[in-house]
Amino acid sequence: MNKKTKAFSTILRLSVCAVVLLAFCGNVTYAQPKPKALIIMLDGFRADAMDNMPVPNINKLRNGTWQPGYKGIASVTGWAIPDARPNSAPNHASIATGVTATKHKVFNNGETKDGNFTEWPSWLARLATLPGKNYKSLYVFSWGENKDTAKHPAVEFHHGSDAANADYLAKLLATPDAPDAILYYIDLPDHGGHSAGFYPYAQEYRDSIAQSDAFIGKILDVIAARPTFADEDWLIGVTADHGGYGKSHGMLGGQAHTIPVLVASKHVKQGTLPGIPHNYDLPVTALAHFGVDVKPLNLDGHVIGQEIATLPKRPLSEGLVAYLPFDAEVPANVAPNGLAIETVGEKIQAGVDGGKLGKCLRIPGGENVREYLVLKGTENLKLENGTNFTAAMWVRLPQRQVGDPAFLCNKDWRDGKQPGFVLSTAGRTGDDQASTVKFNFGRKADTKRTDMGVYDVDTDQWTFYAVTVTPEGIVCFCQGKADGTFYWIVEDVKDAVINSGMNWNLGQDGTTNYRYNMQADIDDFALWNRGLSLGELRAIFNAGRQGQPLSALLK
Repeated sequence: MNKKTKAFSTILRLSVCAVVLLAFCGNVTYAQPKPKALIIMLDGFRADAMDNMPVPNINKLRNGTWQPGYKGIASVTGWAIPDARPNSAPNHASIATGVTATKHKVFNNGETKDGNFTEWPSWLARLATLPGKNYKSLYVFSWGENKDTAKHPAVEFHHGSDAANADYLAKLLATPDAPDAILYYIDLPDHGGHSAGFYPYAQEYRDSIAQSDAFIGKILDVIAARPTFADEDWLIGVTADHGGYGKSHGMLGGQAHTIPVLVASKHVKQGTLPGIPHNYDLPVTALAHFGVDVKPLNLDGHVIGQEIATLPKRPLSEGLVAYLPFDAEVPANVAPNGLAIETVGEKIQAGVDGGKLGKCLRIPGGENVREYLVLKGTENLKLENGTNFTAAMWVRLPQRQVGDPAFLCNKDWRDGKQPGFVLSTAGRTGDDQASTVKFNFGRKADTKRTDMGVYDVDTDQWTFYAVTVTPEGIVCFCQGKADGTFYWIVEDVKDAVINSGMNWNLGQDGTTNYRYNMQADIDDFALWNRGLSLGELRAIFNAGRQGQPLSALLK
């Protein structure tokens, strides 16, 4: 070897050693981008609010337009934890730990101090104590009880107001020594909901979400401006602890359970998360982002982001078994090869002026009244996957309603645990005002029932209602109001019993002998033997608001 070759060989060996030393000494130069994670928890953020309100910064994450190389995958059919009421502390503990209340033992507010966080530490604590790493973890919050959910000597905390926390986190993230793993809690939506209303959306609730989105935008801008951003691999998650109804939460029925779940990173697929993801999936996904093998940890959450919902595009006419526009005096099904219709009673009328989209069906209500429509041949209607169907209609309910009658039903409504389903209306407890609408279905175990809702009724106004049971085992119950807001709530429906052996009736239950008969005007009723997507239902609702019946979309 000559002197020049020997000198070059020495320089090469020294260069390789230098690179190795840099990698092991924690220098800012990394062979691979350094993992970072920020999970954002919006207290009281309903899933439908993400689609109904302007949230431009959240949408950048969702749509994959935040930064080049980053994609977003999200769901507006997510759920809070299933084994505790949809309140803050149990869900905060789950978003911190990746397990549900059965394991972390926080079942309600005020119980976090006694939670089982030794056996089930937070994802922040797991990363901060990861052998061979030097990850820094931080929890930023404005609700004091949160400190207990991630209490650990290796985890830093910052407790302040929402506005002060946004400033603090923005300044911290602008520094080279910023934390690697951050859980960031914003209380504003919950405050707005409790003050003025989660549903129907109050203006204060809308304003609180807009301000929360602005805080998020501020943080995202600082992250993207970091000098080391190109060498970092960020995972951003957004979810909620619960939704709400009126000025409250904690109730069953979906209004407080249905939440959004969003993940943005370089590694997820762009699109929609399948099924019903949960808020406690995010901490597990964050751990996996840092290379942690989550399988042996026995966590309840799952790593999400690699599977997307892939529903095939199908024409709206496919699977349509009944379409009743009610423009003629005799109700008729205009769907090709559709079900036969039978009218029962002398006072029920079709072709009534003043419909939403022309003329409508008028059903007289009352106690011991028998006025209804029968969808013939639906005793055992052939449904995709045995449970999938969609019903959509415009309904105008009067100021007063007697009892809790059905406006679409195929079950014995005297017992909600019976097989089949019912879309019904009723007054509030102790009041016969027609003020709420709910959806009930029986489950395979004969002692089980599910009651979804309730939705408030704007009496004497045309309102859109739809129920869809999808191939993914989700039931979505929707309401579209005159102001253009489209609400929805979801429930797992894998063990539902939809067919009952009784006909599907409009205005009466499946037995046709229910004590109370529906009083309502109905227009543009449609029934499919398959599930439609939320997007398709929203398109039908928007068309109706613009004066277009379903028939305009079937062409």
